[in-house]
Amino acid sequence: MTFAEASRDFRFAAAVAGFGMVLRDSAHKGNFSFEKAVQIGSQNLGNDPYGDRREMINLIKKMVW
Repeated sequence: MTFAEASRDFRFAAAVAGFGMVLRDSAHKGNFSFEKAVQIGSQNLGNDPYGDRREMINLIKKMVW
């Protein structure tokens, strides 16, 4: 399975995990960035009835911009 074939929930979770790695400057972050977290997260909001996922994206944006 490729990343594109993964569920929206998985891809959103990957964006959040990547954000954490960039925030901590993890040696395992590769070329992941805050901008990439916003891009992947925004594209994979999925079912967000309480706006929690949208809020996460807004918090990441505040870190970047």
